[in-house]
Amino acid sequence: MINLLFETTFKSPIGNLGLLADESQLIELSLHGITGLSERGKPNKERFKLELNELDFYFKRKLKSFTIAFSIEASPFQDKVYKCMRSITYGETLSYLQVAKKIGHSKAYRAVGTACGKNPLPLIIPCHRVVASSGIGGFGGGIKNKRFLLDLESN
Repeated sequence: MINLLFETTFKSPIGNLGLLADESQLIELSLHGITGLSERGKPNKERFKLELNELDFYFKRKLKSFTIAFSIEASPFQDKVYKCMRSITYGETLSYLQVAKKIGHSKAYRAVGTACGKNPLPLIIPCHRVVASSGIGGFGGGIKNKRFLLDLESN
């Protein structure tokens, strides 16, 4: 059985975000708007009431962690990385190396970066909180937006 998918857009300070979900769980958040989603759904803003509310509160600095139900497909390694990223508290950062060590793969810091780059739910799974040991590191939404998010959370 194929689940019915829904989509909507959220206007954020870092540009339009695209959201894709089934009836009960968020599946994808694109930093490049609706066109950045891997699949398309039926437009339905009402379905995303909770997600839009939490994103609004996050960008207003009134929400420090998301409670949105989500479902993603990830390898066992990616799953460990994403769980670790979810444990990085608002306003904090970890390096790719620190994440690799925390998940028991101390030499896999580049693979951690790859997992961050494939994160289907940026913001919800806060890959922007993972930085390079010697600087900010990369971000699928662009370095300017990564800086914006880190500044948003640190002030």
